[in-house]
Amino acid sequence: MNILREHIRSLFKLNEEEVSVFLAEFIRKDLQKEEVFIAEGEICHKIGLIEKGLMVCTYHKNGNEIIDEFAFENGFVTNYYSFLTGTPSEKTIRCIEDTTVYVISRQSLEKVSRHYAFIERMAGMMNERLFLRTHDRVKSMLLDTATERYQKLVAHRKDMVQRIPQYMLASYLHVKPETLSRIRKKLAKKIN
Repeated sequence: MNILREHIRSLFKLNEEEVSVFLAEFIRKDLQKEEVFIAEGEICHKIGLIEKGLMVCTYHKNGNEIIDEFAFENGFVTNYYSFLTGTPSEKTIRCIEDTTVYVISRQSLEKVSRHYAFIERMAGMMNERLFLRTHDRVKSMLLDTATERYQKLVAHRKDMVQRIPQYMLASYLHVKPETLSRIRKKLAKKIN
């Protein structure tokens, strides 16, 4: 939890008391690989903060799983659209590794934000970060080649290649697994 505390303090420019107030409402949950954090059809009333492990956010269409996003250590995880709108989740969020996540309910978050103004500032900062990340992902999908998308992914999270199965990376990049395999081989030849 110490690494999470430091990450939250640094990310939101909080003092130690503010970090303690914010994290006091979170409850630790240990989830197993393949365990579902938020199910498709469920209204999302919680936000998680991952201490250890990895989750994947997926849509399902015509029997296929489409990867939307991955959630890693020191990152928040939720279905933000469902959380904001109160509508059933159109995606599933599940663990692809054993995961330790600290969870806060909507009710607890609303309670603490009524008493502490810095929580609203944190929410604004999170919204900005989420918008920028979404913008960059959409722009990359529209303008970058599959190779460029893969290179950006590896540059941002080098450990993804080792931790995430190739078929999942391919889905996330919107390419076929064999295309990703060719990209990786081509890039490996350039390095050697």
